[in-house]
Amino acid sequence: MATFGRYETIPGLVATGDLSSSQYLVVKAASTAGAVKVATTAATDAVLGVLQNDPASGEAAEVAFSGICKVKAAASVTFGAPVTFNSTGYVKITTTDGDRIVGIALEASDTAGDIIRLVLGFYDRYVA
Repeated sequence: MATFGRYETIPGLVATGDLSSSQYLVVKAASTAGAVKVATTAATDAVLGVLQNDPASGEAAEVAFSGICKVKAAASVTFGAPVTFNSTGYVKITTTDGDRIVGIALEASDTAGDIIRLVLGFYDRYVA
């Protein structure tokens, strides 16, 4: 598999439920310690990073938290735009104060599900 860049991962995390179709989506902590699930709530929730593999329930989850990684875009994303996440874990452009920024898009996207490069960087608020 071709890689998009170098990233750091969080050791010791496992998938809560089947995440085999959740590769390249934004994830957050699950209610079980050391487990992750797709971030499916508000863009203001704390997230851990982006899932880089496709683990089944209980398998190791490779979660990138810094560096350049792959991510799935929700729809139209502009190169250089700050992105947050939607209710399905895909990244999207935001200018909304209070949305958590997960990174800066290194590629543009026109279609939901496009895989793009992202510089991971977590910020609590959008800064214009």
